[in-house]
Amino acid sequence: MKYITKLLNVAITSALLASAGVALAETSLIEELQKDMPKNWTKWGKENQIGALNYLDKTQALRGIKAVNSGKTFTLQLPITHGIGPVFPGRVPAMHYMTQDQSMYSTGKLDELAGGVKYSDDAVFMYLQGTTHMDALGHAWYGDKVFGGVSADSTVHGHDHVDVGVLGEHGVVGRGILLDVGRLKGGKSGRLPVSSCVTLDDLKETAKAQNVTVEKRDILLIRTGSVGRFYTDTPDAPWSATTEPGLCYSKELIKWVDNMEIPVIAADNLAVELVPQNINGQDYIIPLHGALIRDLGVVLSELYWLDDLAKDSANDGQYSFMFTAAPLKMKKGSGSPINPIVIK
Repeated sequence: MKYITKLLNVAITSALLASAGVALAETSLIEELQKDMPKNWTKWGKENQIGALNYLDKTQALRGIKAVNSGKTFTLQLPITHGIGPVFPGRVPAMHYMTQDQSMYSTGKLDELAGGVKYSDDAVFMYLQGTTHMDALGHAWYGDKVFGGVSADSTVHGHDHVDVGVLGEHGVVGRGILLDVGRLKGGKSGRLPVSSCVTLDDLKETAKAQNVTVEKRDILLIRTGSVGRFYTDTPDAPWSATTEPGLCYSKELIKWVDNMEIPVIAADNLAVELVPQNINGQDYIIPLHGALIRDLGVVLSELYWLDDLAKDSANDGQYSFMFTAAPLKMKKGSGSPINPIVIK
């Protein structure tokens, strides 16, 4: 949290300096960091809005089907529970309310339907990224452009460009691969230490240890073990949104993701990446969101429950499978809840 507070203080100070007429640099740190890195803004045409999901064509769907051996299925969504759930700072857990139940009938406020049937009804208020979810390609950006080079003004009062609804129209079907970095690097707990960086070398080492090969256009599921800390009564370390282990920025990682044509990266943490990072002596918050979503069009998906899948994969040695998921067709939305399904 101290990193986020520090950056907020920097932003406030910058605003005060600007109002006082002090000149500020026009280029942000992330713009300078990413200036020579690849962009996929025109790779699929100027009007395309699904980015790296273009990699998931019919061939990839069939490749996913070929990865099925036993037919075992796993659902990867966290439970949506009233007032309980890991959320990014600034968000609140889902609030679930019964708008109609037996109490309405027993107190005489409602009559049963003709013939005697009664029914319940309920409503929920939640952040669209307040549970297992998929990010829209307009969800994160830097400078004044979102993915595709479109003005960030397109996000005002809802996304007019690269909203999560277009991802819902396409859906995600392909060959998934679990990289259980937590099991390999987390010692007895099977969970990476808090604030740990997951590097490209860690991903490659994990794949080698699991005797599995990451192939082009694979959907990556990265297990750090972090979210299990939130749900267990006796965690090996305290859970915190700002200290969850995750991917850390490197140009080698970004180029590898681009060269491997990775369409989706999912993880069992809040942001796929470590939230606060220090790069070349400078503090950043979620820099990979800018590099992967905004520049490459890679879809990020977060807050997965991977412990059951990981345990089963450790038992049978199968770390590749068919993966399918789709966000809700939330027009103009920045993200959407999902319940991903793995079929082994």
